[in-house]
Amino acid sequence: MDKRKIVLISVGMGLAMTGLVLMQLFWLKTTLKINETAFNENIQRIFTEVIVDVNRLEQLSSKNRVLIILGQEGFIPAEKLISKGGKAQAVFSSHKQRKVHFSKQILTAFTPRGVFDNPLFDNPAWTYNQIDSLIDYKLKKNNIYINYQFNIFNETNNHLLYSHSKLNKKSFLNEAYAFPFSSNNGIQHIYLMVHFPHEKGFLLRESGLIVGTSIILILGIIFLFWYSISTIIRQAKLSLLKNDFVNNMTHEFKTPISTISLACQALSDKDLDKTPELYETYISIIDEENKRLGSMAEKILQTAILDKGELKLNQEWVNVHDVIKDVAKNIEIQIAQKGGQLNLVLSAERFVIKADLLHLSNVIYNLLDNANKYTFEKPLIEVGTTKDGDCLMVYVKDNGMGISKANQKKIFEKLYRVPTGNVHNTKGFGLGLSYVKAIIAKHEGLIELESQLQKGSKFILRLPFDNQKIQC
Repeated sequence: MDKRKIVLISVGMGLAMTGLVLMQLFWLKTTLKINETAFNENIQRIFTEVIVDVNRLEQLSSKNRVLIILGQEGFIPAEKLISKGGKAQAVFSSHKQRKVHFSKQILTAFTPRGVFDNPLFDNPAWTYNQIDSLIDYKLKKNNIYINYQFNIFNETNNHLLYSHSKLNKKSFLNEAYAFPFSSNNGIQHIYLMVHFPHEKGFLLRESGLIVGTSIILILGIIFLFWYSISTIIRQAKLSLLKNDFVNNMTHEFKTPISTISLACQALSDKDLDKTPELYETYISIIDEENKRLGSMAEKILQTAILDKGELKLNQEWVNVHDVIKDVAKNIEIQIAQKGGQLNLVLSAERFVIKADLLHLSNVIYNLLDNANKYTFEKPLIEVGTTKDGDCLMVYVKDNGMGISKANQKKIFEKLYRVPTGNVHNTKGFGLGLSYVKAIIAKHEGLIELESQLQKGSKFILRLPFDNQKIQC
């Protein structure tokens, strides 16, 4: 799939996803608005009933005031009325309901000469408790369990009955519901002010199923969009990599096959003088190219086994230094052909680990082969070992072309090959390093890369001495 089609599909799916998300958000907003309207209607109805009951309390307080004026004992406990102002402090009770505790002094506002000239406020503590109980009872009766704050406001004098330092008067009046007293007249304009600090949260909880479903659907749509687009992009990249792999594999196999074919033709040519030296030369060529074909086929088969998860290690105690020396003998000739040098710095005092001999040899060979291939002039390669706690550290260092930071993130991906610019003489399938990483992981080890462009690379392997007991 070309880039243009991917872009068109991505844009189309993006627009569809945006439309679905916007519709879902609109539906959610509409639902919350309906719930808010229903809540407001319930509050208006409930507090209409509360005001009716408050009116009865006013009538009771009026009778109490008359009894006190006549010198008789009132049935509502009287408070001492003095001219000095009292104090009120807001706190929260254990069930999170707003309470106000008064000092022994009572505000002059509570007297008939104060700004609240209403018998209901002759005993403010009693009044507060009565109104608080009414509100609590009415809300619970209607299955509304929500924190609330209430106050009494005289619009004529712009006074709140219960005032304290933490109360923001302007904010409270702007956000609170206002319910006029039934006894209001041309002189008094008293309102019961009720505020629900967590109204939005209450509405969200009441709409929990709808809100939760909407959020899940929105997140699901976004995830599916991301997953679909990323899958399309990955498939497109994989398709390109597979095409490159097939082309590269065809080229890699074609060269040794052609060489073997030419050698066979030469040996079967009747006009050619068949000397023992000639036979030995051509048979040697055929043998080398056959080994090369076998090695390439083995790499592909190993990768297929890794993909299926069928790889099983034949673990034994392995002398890593001997493995490195054996591999070095096989590749030193190739390095020497380019005028290079291979140095072994095997300084680890402990170098016997539990590992699969065959696969460990392949890992070391792959790293040395890469170091040689990607160093175009006089390779200087160093292989070393050191002890790192309970692990053996093996490193392969070269003076080659190096790997950019962007490519370092992809270097262990299957079929990925580091671009070499205008140089096209590097051979391989892009399977070596992905195989190396998989084998090291099977041994409970780690692989790291340190590299700079034009300054070379250093691959570091950390292998546990006993991978059945410890990890690196």
